[in-house]
Amino acid sequence: MYSKLGVIAAGSVAVLQCGVPAQAQEAGEAVPTVVQVTGQVLGKGEARANSVIDQAVIAEQPAGLDPLKLLARVPGMQVSSSDALTGSFSMRLSMRGFNKEQIGISIDGIPNGSTLSNGGTMPNRLLDPANLVRVDASQTAGDLGTPSNQALGGYIDFKTRDPSRERGGEVELSTGSFGYQRGFVRVDTGKSASGTSAYLDYSHEYVRTWPGDESGRNTRRHIDARVLQDLGGGSSLRATVSYNKFSDNDYDAVALLAASSKLYKATFYGDPTTDGLTDHWTGNPAIDQNYRGTRGINSEDTLMHIDWTQRFGDSGKLTVKPYWHKQDGNGWFYVPYVQLPSNGLVYSPVAAGGKPTAVVQECYQNQYQRTASGALIPVSAISYPSGSSSASLATAGCPAAAKYAMNPVAQWGAREASTRRSDNAIDRKGALAEVSSMLGEYQRIRVGGWVERTTRDKDRNWFAVTDPIVSGAFKDSALYSITQDRHYSSNTAMAYAQDKVSLMDNRLQLDLGATYQRFKEDYSSPVEFNGVRTLEVSSRLLPKLAALYRVNDDWEVFASGSKNFSAIPDTVFEGTAAVDSKNGIKPETSINKDIGVRWTSDNGYGAALTAYKIDYRDRISIQNGNPNGDIFSRDATTTFANQGGISSQGVELTLRASGASYELYANASYNDAHYVGDTPAEGIKANDPVLGAPRRSAFAEATWKPSEAWRLTANAHYVGEAAGTYGDLPNTVITGGPAVYPRQYMPAYTLVGLNFSYKPSGSLFGYGSRTEFAVNVDNLFDRRYLGGVGAELTSSSPLTTGRYFLGSPRTFYATMRVKF
Repeated sequence: MYSKLGVIAAGSVAVLQCGVPAQAQEAGEAVPTVVQVTGQVLGKGEARANSVIDQAVIAEQPAGLDPLKLLARVPGMQVSSSDALTGSFSMRLSMRGFNKEQIGISIDGIPNGSTLSNGGTMPNRLLDPANLVRVDASQTAGDLGTPSNQALGGYIDFKTRDPSRERGGEVELSTGSFGYQRGFVRVDTGKSASGTSAYLDYSHEYVRTWPGDESGRNTRRHIDARVLQDLGGGSSLRATVSYNKFSDNDYDAVALLAASSKLYKATFYGDPTTDGLTDHWTGNPAIDQNYRGTRGINSEDTLMHIDWTQRFGDSGKLTVKPYWHKQDGNGWFYVPYVQLPSNGLVYSPVAAGGKPTAVVQECYQNQYQRTASGALIPVSAISYPSGSSSASLATAGCPAAAKYAMNPVAQWGAREASTRRSDNAIDRKGALAEVSSMLGEYQRIRVGGWVERTTRDKDRNWFAVTDPIVSGAFKDSALYSITQDRHYSSNTAMAYAQDKVSLMDNRLQLDLGATYQRFKEDYSSPVEFNGVRTLEVSSRLLPKLAALYRVNDDWEVFASGSKNFSAIPDTVFEGTAAVDSKNGIKPETSINKDIGVRWTSDNGYGAALTAYKIDYRDRISIQNGNPNGDIFSRDATTTFANQGGISSQGVELTLRASGASYELYANASYNDAHYVGDTPAEGIKANDPVLGAPRRSAFAEATWKPSEAWRLTANAHYVGEAAGTYGDLPNTVITGGPAVYPRQYMPAYTLVGLNFSYKPSGSLFGYGSRTEFAVNVDNLFDRRYLGGVGAELTSSSPLTTGRYFLGSPRTFYATMRVKF
């Protein structure tokens, strides 16, 4: 009655057919589509918590949607950015109490690496959404062997489609709110007599930022090419190249309440329609530092990878995946001052046993005097005429100016300004390999490994603005100071093995596996310290155990447990941070457990219920020695320590019903994520809720299909309130602010979306063989809400708290897709 799970091709994506006789699949017998889709959406056949977003759901989304935003429909996940389509700096992702830097991500099994917006890679840069066919999201720990240095709380794999067997092409044209434009074209060669097929595609996107006069500009150009060679007998060879170039003026963080307004340009309760950035140039650097066009991110990424799959014997399979990823990018920021090194040199390496060269800030010319050697010294007289207090200097946009002796106001010169540009470069080379085979009829063995060599550079360069009255433009020759010159070199090695056993006439499936991982990194920054710092850690043995029991064709229960590992982040190396912390810091680990039950019926109905518990241990926390130090200079001293952790537990319910003319999908989650130990330097007390992790969330979607041509979908997404600050904190930073900052909560919200599509029969004007028109509306009722908290952007208490990003407003999109 029960048989081994089969895998068949559905378009270009492998789809698990659960609860279906293997003989029927191998013979190509018809399998009910609703059962297939319902099963994979609920993760049927997996011995752990797992959800699948299939091609049908992906096709309903707005063209060009960031693939991370698809995860909003996965139970236990919350995704948001200040833009309805995408977002880099403002992109927030939370899953069971973990953020995006604690979740593993891959594209076609190739590791994405760090998901930092600047100095890392967001997954949308390595694929085009038009080629996305499937997303596998594991809320627990992912499949054994998933390649990541940061997967403490889950794993996500984005799968892209292969070349078509038939010669043809596709065109996708989109327009929408805020000037959105997207064009996509793809050409497929079809499969030749020798078994070779290939495709080439190109896309271009443009959209303006939405607040104010929409002065920000986001552009993206993307190219993909793939060649697939059929080697026969189920063996194949794929070669893929992806190139992406984008420029992004993103959104700024805001405060929640007016009490925090001294730290931020805008407050949510004050005006939820703005982040406080300006749209017009004034010529006053104190104001123009908030001009949206003076801040942003550029990035150019190239990813190349090969996927060789070789079948051998009756059941053996070897896969080898070498890859190379290169990125060059920068983030820029305009400031109303010039930050000069005190020795007058652009580049000042630290001598052995010495300290970094100090820097001084000046907002006006003639503020300081230079000695014959070029050193800067304050004027001897200190005079603050009436109205020229240190507070008024800060209001004028001159950070830290009160530390230095000032000329009288009458002697102040012209305003000065700089562009602080952080350049970054990444070079990742690696390979994955795995061999698997059946041992007898009921046992399958997998053995594999992953190696990666990464080199990264991060520089912080200061350029004098040519004429602040006119614009923020500068020349490369105007470089006057380098305050960071950071170089990283890391090596990752991972090995894993698994024994998957079927017992009791295939009713019971046991997955017994373990992973071992080693990570080593060297770090140098000649202008911040002398020498090279090295850190090497290993995961020890990480067991990963799971069991699946099939009660009958409709019901199954599962349970899994795993220990996970995250390599020590770069922050413990950087600047002065590593001086007191490089010895004794342990890598963060988590123990993930889940248990669940799934039910699917022959008529397309299904349900899944999962309960889980996560213990996140050895959390690396901030211990600031100088919280008021200038983090863009060299005087901030930050150390780190392993203190406490996070406990996360909850339940997730998923429901699905599918028929000939309708589809219903819903999920609800309850997540209790809290800190388990006190972290005094961060203001955290045991049992404080984890920032940005709502306790309650839900998603519901209904689709009506009156005919093959028409489709209407409506959905609603509820996110409960989530903590935005750690707790009641005394005010030690803001003059004139409240004595105590009480814990803040981001308010709950519900968003409603609509999708309408029409696929006329026949060709379009005799040219297109398949045509589709689609209209999407995101946030239909224009709800104003906070999408997430920027906890990782801050460095000290209470500055660590209360940084939020606005959610995206109501947005319309219209798309035409034509396949030839």
